[in-house]
Amino acid sequence: MTSPSPTRGELKLETDPKLVTKATEILQPLPSGTVERNLDTVLDAVKTVDQTCDYKRCKQKTNMMGSNCTFCKQRFCFKHGLPEIHGCGEEVKRKEREEFLHPLPAKTVQAQEDLKKAHGRLEQKLKQMNLSRKAKPPTGGESSGAKRKGKK
Repeated sequence: MTSPSPTRGELKLETDPKLVTKATEILQPLPSGTVERNLDTVLDAVKTVDQTCDYKRCKQKTNMMGSNCTFCKQRFCFKHGLPEIHGCGEEVKRKEREEFLHPLPAKTVQAQEDLKKAHGRLEQKLKQMNLSRKAKPPTGGESSGAKRKGKK
């Protein structure tokens, strides 16, 4: 009564990888046993999904050029890369409003810049001191022998 398990060539995904926007949506309908047996096919399907724009109904390839959203952590083509276009507009508004209402004081910003400069000077000085601390190569007996000969 039970149907035989699909072989490598017979693996059929319930969803078309070209229409799915996230890799997790393609893997949810597959049982783990099937995934383990047909790992190469599943990985190819996930790779296809990962190389396309995550915006619904957009089939633009993003493997060469695309942008990652800092809010939803998805990859979009340049047409849908703006957060307001693909649905992260509210998060952008919230972040910008927070930065506008609670900006860093100029004194804090200046102090951070001074701290970075001081840290750079410290590292430069440490490198210089480390180089001067290293043992100098031995000069050998020839130069000291030449001095003795000149003194005689």
